[in-house]
Parts: sequence; C-alpha cells; structure tokens
Amino acid sequence: MAYRLTPKLMFPIGNFKNISSGFGEMNVYDNRLWGKHLGIDISAPFETKVFASGRGVVVYSKLHPGEFDDEEGKVLKRNWGGIVIIAHKDPKNKKVFYSLYGHLGKRYVKRGDAVEMGQFIGTIGKALSESNGVWEEEHLHFSIYAGPYHGKVLPGYYKQEENSRTEPEYWKEPISFIKNYSPGAKLD
Repeated sequence: MAYRLTPKLMFPIGNFKNISSGFGEMNVYDNRLWGKHLGIDISAPFETKVFASGRGVVVYSKLHPGEFDDEEGKVLKRNWGGIVIIAHKDPKNKKVFYSLYGHLGKRYVKRGDAVEMGQFIGTIGKALSESNGVWEEEHLHFSIYAGPYHGKVLPGYYKQEENSRTEPEYWKEPISFIKNYSPGAKLD
C-alpha cells in the first residue's frame, strides 16, 4: 500500500486540556492493573467530532464492542468501541507512523480511504455502550505509534510481566509528538 506524505499534524479534537488519563501512566480500573497507558484519553461528550490528525491512509476501521450483563448491569468486558488507525509518512525521513483513535461511536472512514488533515473521521461513543467499549466515561483514546504494524488493532496498554504484542519505545507521547512534528501547530 502506498502511504501519503504527511507534511504537518494537528490535534484530533477541539482541545487537549481535558486529559483524563495521560501517556505512560499505570492504570488501575475495575480493581485490575491494566498496565502502562500507551496513549492519552481526552474526555469529551458523546458525539464530539473527531478529525484526522494528518494526511494519510486508513489501515484499520472496525468496531470492538464491550460487553455487559443487561439484567445485572455488570460490565463483563471493556474494549475499544469503534477504532480507526491511520498510516502517515514523514516527508523528512520517509518513515511510516500511525495515529490511533479509539472509543468512536460512529466511524466515517473505512480501510483504504485516503484522508486529509482535519477530515471528519468519526464521533465519540456513548458511555456504557458497545460504541465506546462499555467505559463509564465518554472519551477519545488517541495514540501515536512508530513501530512495525501487522494489520491488527494495536494495544492500548503495556504490561511488562506479560508476553506483550508491542514494545513501549514505539509509542510516542501524542502532544509532544505533534508539537515537534509541526512546530507552531494549533493544539487548542
């Protein structure tokens, strides 16, 4: 697949000031250690518009629903909800990197679509629904990954003691990455 050069980047939603979970934090949820957070979670209301952070090609667009017991209301499994992954190509070094958008209620792009920076790609999913992966807070999970990609959904957490599918050094703190990639980029 030919990847498109990505001359600059932007933040995927209106602002990044509502970060509910930062990059690299060790997260405990449901009394369970999830591991090192490989992106940032940005709190935003249901149906907030999400935009492509840069020109690229969609390499993944699927629903990963969570599950809960309707009768008891107990959460059985948390997951991504709707997820989109876009491949970008740095014009300076010609290396490919990926932006990942999780917990999307609606996705307006499919695998193979060429996208432009700022293109509308989806909306934030409703809390406690399949569309956001059955999380209690409506938010966008946003990550930047600069490692090898094998066509599958990328993990959101890293646990050193487990035989992980990823290496932490491939994950980049998104805000710093965008600022360094596009000096003077508007992030809010």
